[in-house]
This record gives sequence, structure tokens and C-alpha cells, in this order.
Amino acid sequence: MNSLWPIIVGGVLPAIFWGITAIFQKQSATAATGSAVYLIAFGTACAFAGLIGSLEGLGLAATAGTCFALGTGLISFALFAYGVPVSKLAPIWSCNVLVTLAIGALYLGEASEINTGKLAAGTLLILSGALLVSSA
Repeated sequence: MNSLWPIIVGGVLPAIFWGITAIFQKQSATAATGSAVYLIAFGTACAFAGLIGSLEGLGLAATAGTCFALGTGLISFALFAYGVPVSKLAPIWSCNVLVTLAIGALYLGEASEINTGKLAAGTLLILSGALLVSSA
């Protein structure tokens, strides 16, 4: 198996799909859908896409869904209530990778697998990029 395939499947394609999602989320907000209706429609679509599964890890999946719904709901609220441009919010919420890294290091015990020099440099680049793009 090509070593790039997991990166494409687990990183590049989700980034593309989530980037497209933000556009449709903005269109939904400008159509005055409201956060509740958006989350219901979004959740229903996710449920149908994920029908294949097992009972193992159901609570963890529900927790992940709750976190995702809270984040998505807050984004929809900001887009709808405050009229914030999606181009200003997307770079900021894309910093979620830093939260994942911190929790993975602390909670999942992955700290020993992290090169702290690269992590520090990457963190600075991510934050600098988010600030630069969101202020453009």
C-alpha cells in the first residue's frame, strides 16, 4: 500500500469535504435555516452515511457527535446571528488540530510519539496562518 494513501483518505479528502461543508453551512445560514434545523438535517445526513457500524464504542461515538454538534451549532449561530463571513471563521476553527494533538498527547498517551520541536514550529505556523487568513 502506498504510504500516501492513508494521508489522502484520512487527511486530504476530509479537508476537501469539510471545506465544501462550510460553504453549504454558510448558504444554509443565509437562507435563515437556523441552527436547530441545520443540525437536524446535518445529523440525519451523517446518520444515513454511517449506518454501517457496531455497538462497540457507541458511547464514544455519541460523545464525538455531541462535540461535533456543539461546534457545528456554534458555527451556524455565528454565521446566522452575527453574519460573520465563513472565510473569517474557517481558518480559526481549522485550528482544531491543536486541540486534537493536546488531547491525544495527554489522554491517549501519544506524547512520546511527538517531536516537540516540530510540534512547536507547526503550532506557530498554524496559529500564524489562521490569524493571517482570518484577518485578510
